[in-house]
Amino acid sequence: MTIRIFNPEHDIALASNMERFTAPHAGRQLRSDLCYLPALWADEDDVVIVDDIDFAESAYRKLKAERKPAVEFCTMEQIAHVLSSSSATPGIDPWGWDLAMRFQFLNAGVPETALPSKESIQELRRLSGRQCTTEILENVRLGIESVTCGKSTYVADCLLFSDILQDDTGLVVKAPWSSSGRGVRYFLKGEQTENALNWVKNTIRLQGGVMVEPLYNKVKDFGMEFYRDSCGKVHYLGLSLFQTQNGAYTGNILATEAVKRDMISKYVDLTLLDDVTSRLESQLTVLFSTLPLESTISNIHFGVDMMIVAKENGDGFLLHPCVEINLRRTMGHVALALSPYDDIKEGSMAISYDSKRYHLKLKYNYM
Repeated sequence: MTIRIFNPEHDIALASNMERFTAPHAGRQLRSDLCYLPALWADEDDVVIVDDIDFAESAYRKLKAERKPAVEFCTMEQIAHVLSSSSATPGIDPWGWDLAMRFQFLNAGVPETALPSKESIQELRRLSGRQCTTEILENVRLGIESVTCGKSTYVADCLLFSDILQDDTGLVVKAPWSSSGRGVRYFLKGEQTENALNWVKNTIRLQGGVMVEPLYNKVKDFGMEFYRDSCGKVHYLGLSLFQTQNGAYTGNILATEAVKRDMISKYVDLTLLDDVTSRLESQLTVLFSTLPLESTISNIHFGVDMMIVAKENGDGFLLHPCVEINLRRTMGHVALALSPYDDIKEGSMAISYDSKRYHLKLKYNYM
């Protein structure tokens, strides 16, 4: 049995690095309204923690998914009872591990031996920082620079940032830890607004620095989903073709791997895509080797965001192979769990808000 939970506020909790962390209202509501999501990748008889059992059961029942394992929904307050009725120590699989998530389980009566150590979570946090993207990006691009793009620089000094800004026509600046476009600012043609510069100063003060990247002519967002096994090896799971608006996630395409690969092949050669996949598996296995192989944290699901970029001369496209690494589950994992088994069936997944609740909207069509 595995205990699962959806904690989409994870990235903000990582940035705060506090045990007693209170998520913003939107994060708490998203967690509550989509609490049933872990059931989609659960095994039979797993336990999924939710805020409201009746609501979760109803929402899960209405979801038109091809695979819907029979799980038990319970609240965090009931976890101690669930544990006492089990003869074996269950695994725990949150959306992402952070100090706040560990503290919530500890407060609910989960024994410390079933949870990652604080030291392991701090190492996870370090690896989740966008600084780690720079090294991976450079190593993955080695030898294939002519068909790829991507550059990322960590800047910890406001004066140095001002110098970089004056020498560039378009920059994207990101906080080391942030979520869904919230920790991102755009500087176009060297423009310096007071609000944006204050944001940079505050981010450097609070998080130690900012990531500075070129502003590319993006054509398409997509990503690759991976997991790290109990032996420490990283494995590819599948493509995630998603949409964003102002940097925030809006939805995913639901299709088989073959159909998604065909979509990407319109922009880049699939041999390049496969080469990048292999390089990422190897490089990320090395990067995550500093994480202990303790059973509480060994199996980690995560995603690597990428994008297709139009060449400046208009003659074709380049692959940006590592925009960022999300060291947690992503909506791409949700999409993989909901993807059809048949190549002639295609669909979409989107998150909508109707002024009261967040909803997961699914739509399938036959091609």
